[in-house]
This record gives sequence, C-alpha cells and structure tokens, in this order.
Amino acid sequence: SEKFNPLITVYITNFNYGKYLNQSIKSVLNQTYNNYELIIIDDGSTDGSRDIINKYKKFENIKIIYQKNKGLIVSNNIALKLARGEYITRLDADDWLDENFLQVMVDELKKDPKTGMIFCNYYLVNKRGQIQNQFLRHNFNKVKLLDQPAHGACSLINLKCLKLVGGYNEKFK
Repeated sequence: SEKFNPLITVYITNFNYGKYLNQSIKSVLNQTYNNYELIIIDDGSTDGSRDIINKYKKFENIKIIYQKNKGLIVSNNIALKLARGEYITRLDADDWLDENFLQVMVDELKKDPKTGMIFCNYYLVNKRGQIQNQFLRHNFNKVKLLDQPAHGACSLINLKCLKLVGGYNEKFK
C-alpha cells in the first residue's frame, strides 16, 4: 500500500485533562481538511485519560504515545521526531479546533510557499462552549512579531524550519 504522507501533523499533549480530551480529539477528526495525521501524547496522566485515548487507537491516522511525565517541552520534541507532516501544530488537550482550522491555515500557506509559520486568533469560551471573548494575537501596525511571539498552541510551523533551530529548548519550562 502507498505510504501516507500528510501535509500537517497535529499533536495533542495531555496531562490530566481527561474531562476535555474527547472534545479536543474529535475537533481534529472533524476537520474539513483531511491531509493530516494526529499524534496524541499522554504525559503520565493519572485521571483516566488513557481510557479515553484508547477509544482512538484503531484510527489509521492517529499515533498514540504513553509516557512517564516528562513535561510539555520534552513532549513537543517527541512530537517533532515522530511527525511526518511538512507542517506541525500543537493542540493542548483542554482546547479544541474550529472544524475549518486546518483548511484556513493551509489556504494561508498556499499564498506564500516560503512561509515558516502562521498563527491564529483564539476564543475564550465558557463551560457550555459559548464564546465569551476573542483574543486578537497581534496588531502588526503597533507591534512587531518579536515584540509578541506567536502562541505555542495552534501555530502552524514548517517542520524543517523548527528542526533547523534545534526544536524546542528543553531548558525552558
């Protein structure tokens, strides 16, 4: 069979976010864009997250990693090593994606093939999923990218670029 070469690797890092995890995973699986793989890294959860994650182990485009707690930065680098996509994005287990997230991001990438990273605004929602506030990441008329770097989650990054800078610095917490 032909080897699957996804354009995008989405990875979810989880440490005891079991009550949000199902919604997070489903938000990736329900994307309108489908040339992606999903890596789920459970970082030593003790809250029953494994039972939730195990429901998805039969999906062909999902890779599951269970590990002792190593922290977010180490988990990010594990995802970089496993990723098969040209681009990579992290989704925290207590967040979820709009169903059009990947399609919108891919459409932006197509505008300039030299793009190294793109990122989005995000919403704060209540327990019922109702939007309470929208956070606009940057007004580039007022600040430069180095003044306010992109958020770590939901930033779509060219994997080769990220590996060229050595991935995530594990000295940081």
